[in-house]
Formats: sequence, C-alpha cells, structure tokens
Amino acid sequence: MTSKTNIKLASFDGGGIHGLSQLKIVDHIMHRLSRDDEPNESNGRSLPYEHFDLIGGSGTGGLIAILLTKLRMSAQEASEELWNIMEHVYKPANLSASQRTEALKRCMERAMQRKGLPIDLRLATNKREGCASFVVVSPRINAKSTICLRTYPIRRQPASSITVVEAVLATCATEPAFAPVSIGSGYNTREYMAARGAANPVYEVITEACLLFGGDASVASLLSLGTGHPGIISLPQDGNEVVLHEIMRDLMHDSEQTAQEIEERIGRVGIYSRFSVHQGMRNKHIVQLDDPRWIIAQTEDYLSHHQTGGRLNLLVQNFGVGRGAITLGQLSKPSFDV
Repeated sequence: MTSKTNIKLASFDGGGIHGLSQLKIVDHIMHRLSRDDEPNESNGRSLPYEHFDLIGGSGTGGLIAILLTKLRMSAQEASEELWNIMEHVYKPANLSASQRTEALKRCMERAMQRKGLPIDLRLATNKREGCASFVVVSPRINAKSTICLRTYPIRRQPASSITVVEAVLATCATEPAFAPVSIGSGYNTREYMAARGAANPVYEVITEACLLFGGDASVASLLSLGTGHPGIISLPQDGNEVVLHEIMRDLMHDSEQTAQEIEERIGRVGIYSRFSVHQGMRNKHIVQLDDPRWIIAQTEDYLSHHQTGGRLNLLVQNFGVGRGAITLGQLSKPSFDV
C-alpha cells in the first residue's frame, strides 16, 4: 500500500430532504475549487468525486455519497435526483413502508439507467477506482451495531455482492417509514436497516480511511456536512409521524454531539471543516420545513455569513497543501499531541 500525503475525506449526515442543504454547500465548494482547476465541460464545475479520496454517508447522506461517487453526479444533478426521490418516495401520504421502499428502488433504478449504468451494478469493485465511498447501516438482528457497505475491497473480509441500489435502500431504511431490506437468500439472507447510532458518520469515515490508505497516510482535509434541523417528512396520518419526529430529533442531537466531539479533538489541527445550517433550519414553521426553496434560501444565507466564509477559505486552502497536517493513525487515536 503506497501511503498518500494529502488525503481528502468527506462525511454526510443523514437528514431527509435537508440533504438539499448539504448539496448546495457542496456546489458552493466545487465553485471555489474550480477557480484553480479546469472546469467540467457540462456545468462549469469540477465534480466532487474528482476532489475527494473517500466519502461516507448515513441515511440520505449515504444516498448522496452514492450519487456523487458511483453515479459520478455533480452537486446540481444530485440535488435534482434527491428532490425527485422526495417527491415520489417521502412526500406521498398513502404509502406503506414496503411501498415506500419499492418507490425508492424504482427511483434509484431510473437514476442508474439515466447515467448509463446497469440497475444490478455491484456496489464494490475488486480494486479502488477514483473516489471510494461507503454507507452505514445496521443489521436488523443487532440494531445497535453499525456496519459499512463499501465500494472498495478491504483485506480483512471479502467484497460483498450487494448492489448499488440495495445499498441505498438499506441506508435509507428508517423504520417505521421504510421496511428493512433483505439481501441474499437462504441462510445467507441478511436484513439491514438505517443505522440509528451513526447519523453523523465522521468516526466511520476516519476508521475506513485507515483501512483503505493506512495509518501513515496524512490528511489534508476532513469535511463534515450536517443538515441543521432534520425537518419533517410527510407520512400517513396514522400516528407514525410522531415516532418519526422523535427519531429525527434524536438523529439531529447525535449528529451535533458527534460534530462537537470531533471539533474538540482535532479542531486546533486545522484540517476539520464542519458546515451545517443551524438558525434557519430550526424554524418552527412546519409548512416550510419540506419546502426546497426555503431550505436553499436558508443555506444561501448561511453561506453568505462571514464566519462561514472563513471556514470555506480554510477548506479550499487545505485542498491545495502538498502534505496533510496529521496522519490517519494519529487522527484515529482518542487523543494525540500535535
């Protein structure tokens, strides 16, 4: 394994439709990075998979990670795809959990076809190609544990036969809105669901980077993207929305708590950049929480803040360094000396 000297990592929190906020931030970052690169011919922006070495995500953050890496979408393309999924999967109020899962499957299959990819494309390849990615899920038989479904092989276990579509269904399978996802057959059947304990998968990103690149590789940038307040997703009027709201509040709390822990641990090193809209996304006007125009407006306001601009400048600066400030081995320790 050849050790790299400027690893760039990204972590996407789960948060439903507020993933649109994450993608707006990514698009803004791509615009800044494109100033020094040859622009992509299709939209004047370079593509996220061209800049990062590893992207991990949870829930809709995992969906976004797949769209950006396996489907190699721009942030704008991924935004359009996410909104299409919200319209056909999350928004309808008369779908059962299994019907919602099936609707998500159809949306992903159509997205694969539009990109010229087979709908049964495997998630993992025999070798790492371009930007690696993973999604976090939990096995239903042990819902407290978290596992990663990867696009890349690792030495300690054989590559999974899971498909891209199955991986998306699994990481988005938040009960009671979605049904658990069964993969395999016979005694090899596994049931997966969304990972409750890793709404912010930044620790998983660090761990997976160590497996992929080795502890001696140095990190230039660790980007963490939150969704502010996760908002409300419309569901059937049968009481289930109350449970979902509680779940989403728990996810928000866990995400921010994890972000604060990482900031306290490595903030002084200068490689960590956390972006998450707070004030506007916590608005209590329920009718606005699933309005994409409102979400984008709040995000644009957040991006215009002086403090946000300073963090963006640091992020872009880190992308240009030749050697990262800290190794993955150091980053994975509970504490370290800078």
